Amino acid sequence: MADSDRLDALREHLARNPVVTIDLDDRSIELTTRHGLFSARALDEGTALLLRELEALEPLPRVLDLGCGYGPIGLTIAARWPSAHVDLVDTDIRAVEAAAENIKHNHLDNATVTLSDGIREIQEHASTYDLVVSNLPAQAGNDAIDQLLLDAHDALNYGGSLAVVAVNGLRRYLQRRLADLFGARQVRKVHQGSRHTVLEAAKLPT
Repeated sequence: MADSDRLDALREHLARNPVVTIDLDDRSIELTTRHGLFSARALDEGTALLLRELEALEPLPRVLDLGCGYGPIGLTIAARWPSAHVDLVDTDIRAVEAAAENIKHNHLDNATVTLSDGIREIQEHASTYDLVVSNLPAQAGNDAIDQLLLDAHDALNYGGSLAVVAVNGLRRYLQRRLADLFGARQVRKVHQGSRHTVLEAAKLPT
């Protein structure tokens, strides 16, 4: 039988959720995560790249973080843009619970999080967002990524934009699929790093 002290130590370790701190210009936000969530112990390279690119944008009224995890992208935007309203959605209940705690802990009254398969549970807000952001899951498969991109397209108002980051191996596929959804002229590569690429697509009337 395992030593009871080792079991107690393991229980104590697992009871302490990791915390990721994101430093902004005028404040920091502390995000409590969950063991097993994506990038639970540190901000991943792709998210950090997308957040750096988003710094150049002027604040927008309505933002959607699609597949938010514990909230590093959406809650950073909410902290940077207090005049904006940021909706976060995810299919993972543990991620949604963590994001809800982080909204409360960081006093981000301009953010809400919803357990939702894509935009299914927030359909009343379709075609109302000025910006949709997402760190696309590399292992999800093409059909799942297509659904995320289609949801993002349907969530945007005309004149709104989608900003995504993904591993470079997905870049060409994403460029083709975004061109199918938004039109080739509305898609641009914002930044390509050694491992990740940020792409933007604008939704304009056909």
